[in-house]
This record gives sequence, C-alpha cells and structure tokens, in this order.
Amino acid sequence: MNIDGLESFLAVVANKSISKASKALHITQPTLSTRIRKLEEELDFILLNRSWGGIELTEEGHFFLPYAVELLGELQDAAFALTGDNKISYQLLSSIADSKNELRIGINIWLAPVFNHVIIPFMQTHFPHITFKFITRPTNVLKKLLEYDSIHFSIHFENLAKTPFLCEHLLQDEVVFLCHKNDVPLLDGKLANASKLDKKFIVFEHAALTNNLEKVSSVLSKLQEPDYQMVDDVQNMLAFVESGYGFTTLPRSILYHMNFPRMANIAITPIEDINLTASICFEYREGGPFQEAIGQLKQELQRYAKVMYKEEELSI
Repeated sequence: MNIDGLESFLAVVANKSISKASKALHITQPTLSTRIRKLEEELDFILLNRSWGGIELTEEGHFFLPYAVELLGELQDAAFALTGDNKISYQLLSSIADSKNELRIGINIWLAPVFNHVIIPFMQTHFPHITFKFITRPTNVLKKLLEYDSIHFSIHFENLAKTPFLCEHLLQDEVVFLCHKNDVPLLDGKLANASKLDKKFIVFEHAALTNNLEKVSSVLSKLQEPDYQMVDDVQNMLAFVESGYGFTTLPRSILYHMNFPRMANIAITPIEDINLTASICFEYREGGPFQEAIGQLKQELQRYAKVMYKEEELSI
C-alpha cells in the first residue's frame, strides 16, 4: 500500500480540495493527483469524484476511509515507538532484539478468545522455558506473516488465499442465527422465514471478519430483500440483537465474545435450510524452530476442538 497515496487521499478528504491539500502537504497539485490516481489503480476502485463543484467521496471511498485512517495511524504509532529517545522505544527495541528466542503465535482476531485460554496454560505447564507472544490480526495478514516467517504458526478461518504451508483443520465452526429470544418461533430455524421478522439483518462491514464471500452470498441469497444494518464491532452487533432491532448469522464461536447480561435476551439457534460452516485451521511451516512445542500444542488444540461444542458455554 502506497503511504504517500494514503496521506494524499486523507489530506484531500480533510481539506475538501486538491489545491488546499497540496499546500498542506507542500507538494504540487499534479503530484498529489498522481499519488491518488496510483492508489486508486492499486486498489482497483475510485476513491474520489472530481467535478467543478468540488471533491466528494465515492461509495468505495466512504468504505475505505476508516481503514485508511487506521492504517496510517498504526504506521505513525509504530514509527513513534521505534524512534526518539524515550523509554517506550528502548523497551520495544529490546524486545525485538530478543524476538528470535520467542514463539510467535498468530491468531485471528475473532478466534483469539476461543483459543488463547487453552494455549496460555498449556505453554505454562509444558513449556515454561519458552517465551511466547500472540500476534492478533485478520486471516490474510496472518498468512502473509507466515510467508515472511514472522510468526511460527497461525490459527485462522480458512479462506480462498492459498499458502505453501502445512494446514490442518481444527474444527468446523457452525454458522448459526443470532436473534432476540422472542424471534425464535417466527424464524423456526430457517433463513427463508427471516422476512417474517420485519427487522434489519445485521451485517459486519469489518474486513477482519470477511473470510468466505461465497458463504456470505449463500446467506444473502436466502434473504428476500432484507433491510440491512452495517456494524463494524462485535459489541455494537450484540446491542442491536439484544434490543430486538435486528438479527444476524455468525460462526457459533460468537459466544466467546458475549457477556452473560446480554445472553438473557439473545438466542443462538441452528440454521436448518442452509448448511454453512466456517473451517478453522492450524497452519505452520514445517522444519522451523519450536517444532516440539508447536506439535504438542496442535494436538492439545485438536483435543479441545473435539469437545468444544459439548461445553456448557457453547451449548445451543
């Protein structure tokens, strides 16, 4: 991703003008326009509509904007932490210098609360001499980190992105209804009955949870012209469902993101007229460091996955 392009895009949005943005960045207008054009070519969609009336965001631009702000902010935060004469920089650099001796565990943001409470005590009990660290990122980022040899293994949802590494399935996470308890009789376990609710279908717009577009399409094809509510946060989604405002379909592991006060009004039920699962994988590089720990931890997670749905906290 072109950082100059991101800065230029955000400057235009902030100033609502290419001329004002170019002055703010101390570059010429043609240079700024070229940066944005190259960014749009890289993304393969248009971010800004340019007319005599001014500059306005496209629909794609509106969707991309928060990610651009977040990405540039994270890059600036990382640069600040790694530069300057301050204690944070020193401690962080010291940690990086010793990173070759730690087991780096990649785990999908959605799945972190599902598995970290198994991984931590296992490592403490069986490999207390090994320092380990969680790298919590979206699935495609984790796959890239494996490619760059920045993490030793990854736990994530399977998707269409292929890698050359060893990939073993941990479990099939069932896709279920999440709705207000009063809506269960009307749904009767069928997506085809969703129109009877006359409520909004809650859709995650956060890219971190978008893994299998064909499965999303399967759900949407069963819904008859639903009214949508976009959310980008799990707790916001739970609030919409708990209040009876809407319903959604998600992997069953959503239970690990829920607290008991909200559980009282939220029902989690199977979907009978469409068979959807989200495959959770354990992916690792063969022959790398920490092979004994990785192998035993994989077996422990596989044992855990076999009884996962039998646990009281995951019962439907």
